Amino acid sequence: KWQFNVAAYKIDRLLGLNMVPVTVERRWRNGLASFTWWVDDVLMEEGERRKKQITPPDEQCWTEQVHSLRIFDQLIDNVDRNLGNMVISRNWRLWAIDHTRAFRRSKVPTSPETLRRIDRRLLGRLEALDFATLKRETGRYIEDGDIRRLLERRDAIVAHFKAGADRV
Repeated sequence: KWQFNVAAYKIDRLLGLNMVPVTVERRWRNGLASFTWWVDDVLMEEGERRKKQITPPDEQCWTEQVHSLRIFDQLIDNVDRNLGNMVISRNWRLWAIDHTRAFRRSKVPTSPETLRRIDRRLLGRLEALDFATLKRETGRYIEDGDIRRLLERRDAIVAHFKAGADRV
């Protein structure tokens, strides 16, 4: 659903990740659609990086970005993250595109084993998410039940990290 791309962008901004390119709702032909800004200076996709066995210039920074994306995908229940929709810019910034298969019906993270590290600031932003803010920012694009399930997954993610998983 195109609406999920807009909702993912808005949640990304609430969390301060800035990994999802600007995505907005616009009228197209006889209906509404999402439009995503083109990622400038694309170096490659993650699939190409792995195939060519290219090492990021700052492995720690790269690892932190990957861990943040994993947390984001578990939060929004994105079942379609693949190496082709992880775009790398020339400055080695990771961009996450295509969220049309997010916001599924799971109440818990579907791949908790991917939750290994979290930045303390991101943990704080996750904890600060609330229904009213999410409803205000995403209510046009996802249903109340989607928001409630997102908050349930958020609670599980926060509990996971507070129980002893690594924090940056």
